[in-house]
Amino acid sequence: MSLAKKSCAPCDGKTPKLNREQVSALLPELEGGWTVNEKGHLEKSFKFKNFLGPLSFTNRIGEIAERENHHPKISLTWGDCTVEIWTHAINGLSENDFILAAKINEVPN
Repeated sequence: MSLAKKSCAPCDGKTPKLNREQVSALLPELEGGWTVNEKGHLEKSFKFKNFLGPLSFTNRIGEIAERENHHPKISLTWGDCTVEIWTHAINGLSENDFILAAKINEVPN
């Protein structure tokens, strides 16, 4: 099953962090632009030609985040929306982060 078709599962501090090999295996499934930043979080910048584009995109991401009960850090500025995702309860990456990223990839921008 593709990541975008899955749902985020509730997790707590006992949820294991993904190791490097697991992250490396899942990252190509996201297709296009997602990286692991220096903090070990998933990150991607989405480019737009104005301010209303990233604002609308941010709101659509918010709807997905609420549905999945998994909330990213979103930075919004003219022409850009940068999304940073990690599992706060474990301060690392879990499958939920990749699921949310895959769902965000499906949002038209």
